[in-house]
Amino acid sequence: MRVAAWAVAVVAAAGLVAPAHDVRAAAPTGRPNVLLLLMDDARTGQTFAMPKALAWLRDHGREYPNAMVSTPSCCPSRATILSGRYAHNHGVTQQGAVGRFDRNRSLQHELHTAGYRTAAVGKLFNAWDIARRPPHFDDWALTGGGYTGADFVVDGLETRAPYATTFIGDQVGRYVDRYERDDRQPWFIYAGFTAPHAPQVPEPRYAGVSYPWDGNPATRETDRGDKPAYVRRFNRTQEEGVLERQAMLRTLRSVDDALESIRRRLKADGELDDTLVILLSDNGKLFGEHGLPEKFMPYLQAERVPLLISWPGHIPAGSDRRLAANLDITPTVLAAAGLTPSFQVDGRDLLAPGDRRALLTEYWRDPANGAGIPSWASTVVPGRYRYTEIYDDAFTVTDREYYDLARDPWQLTNLLQDGSTRPALAAALARQRTCAGRDCP
Repeated sequence: MRVAAWAVAVVAAAGLVAPAHDVRAAAPTGRPNVLLLLMDDARTGQTFAMPKALAWLRDHGREYPNAMVSTPSCCPSRATILSGRYAHNHGVTQQGAVGRFDRNRSLQHELHTAGYRTAAVGKLFNAWDIARRPPHFDDWALTGGGYTGADFVVDGLETRAPYATTFIGDQVGRYVDRYERDDRQPWFIYAGFTAPHAPQVPEPRYAGVSYPWDGNPATRETDRGDKPAYVRRFNRTQEEGVLERQAMLRTLRSVDDALESIRRRLKADGELDDTLVILLSDNGKLFGEHGLPEKFMPYLQAERVPLLISWPGHIPAGSDRRLAANLDITPTVLAAAGLTPSFQVDGRDLLAPGDRRALLTEYWRDPANGAGIPSWASTVVPGRYRYTEIYDDAFTVTDREYYDLARDPWQLTNLLQDGSTRPALAAALARQRTCAGRDCP
């Protein structure tokens, strides 16, 4: 395979604290290929429906069970994944604000500039003109969404896919085969699946698969009097959540098949050991917790996502329980490629030592997501506490929430329902909302 010597690099990312452990087994001898696999709306705990993917990426790679996203909304989160920056720094604070994304401060820019072949497959951003080649990608096969009969544009040519998930997996394989004709040049492929986003349409062979579920304490919450007023306006039932969860899991069965086809293609081309593979989701999804639908809101089920990283021979298999985030993807990939980012990132290299103290999660009111959901910001220390402020359009605080996550992991009892404040946490959150680089938690 490749024998190009690595440049010595230190990622200018991120707020690392005292060393904890280093999961990188040994210094590699060449730049890896990079395969970034992104699901849409899959929350932590749903990958059990993908046994072949788990056998590949978890059993032979690293799982991050405490991974979260910094903004539980599609386009802001995707911009964070592809830049390593919080939304308050990259500017994509709403679904329709993708035009603010600086493509020259992105993972694809850094890898393409360093000599990688690059391709974008599947769903990239909402409302992106799929007929346009996205900047810093050599090839593209994009769709605006959908499952059966989905429209794609493949390197400028329009086509219709019988089933989008299968088509995305096959197209990744086609690009792998094309790029491996010149084995001296590494490649980066981004693959965004529509699944398991609504409205879910499973393949016929999975349409009858049953996934019983009896909910959790938050779906059975009966007294929401301690929650902000906007929360109490929603009335999603546990029964509705059960049905959506089942529909999502059915579509993930096809994602599992697609990933297996990609794995086999990498193996056939002799590239399994030379490819850094990352699987994650852009955000989670609420199944009726606190009576809520969708995501977009400051509750852990909207923010916790699957994250698995595999790079045989370089990342030992196992579980890494550190607090990981979507903003860590870009600095992790660049460090693995021996590259120092040309711009300031807020995340950190997950393959290096260091623990994150807390995570900022943030959201801006977005009519595309429903005008009834206000802006908010939150500082989270999983297993310890969560402090949230709700804002009006002038960013004046209208409500506060504080949860003792050690005693109340389902966020059932808001300890600030009496209108009291936590001045130290409010000050910390104010700093985090404008942080950049090493100043970020």
